[in-house]
Amino acid sequence: MKKRESLLWQRIKKLNLKGQIFRIESNTINGIPDVYWLYKGQSIWIELKSNDVKNPLSKYQINWHLNHKKNGGVSYILQETLSQPKLKLLEVREPRSLDPVAEGENSRLTLLLHFDKMLWDNNFEDENITLNS
Repeated sequence: MKKRESLLWQRIKKLNLKGQIFRIESNTINGIPDVYWLYKGQSIWIELKSNDVKNPLSKYQINWHLNHKKNGGVSYILQETLSQPKLKLLEVREPRSLDPVAEGENSRLTLLLHFDKMLWDNNFEDENITLNS
């Protein structure tokens, strides 16, 4: 994981989210996302990006997300833009497009809201997703 993405991961860890969340570093599976979050029996995979590229994913990452979704899995891309400090929550959808789900300023609150959105969109209704908020 690149240095900026590593810093984004550190910010996520400081949220103290409920469930089990950890970073994956794999050289064996092309395209597998950076973060795995298990919450109430459901897993959510999250690809971290910290750049200004319009479509920051490789073809392997796009294929992974599409195959995962086709098999009933849930995955997102969390992109931190650098030129305009924003946090974007994105999803890969057919036909191989990267669609916005949510966007906001690059802040702790926006980061929390994006994680809350991931749960809400997947029918989790929890009044508090952090352990210490």
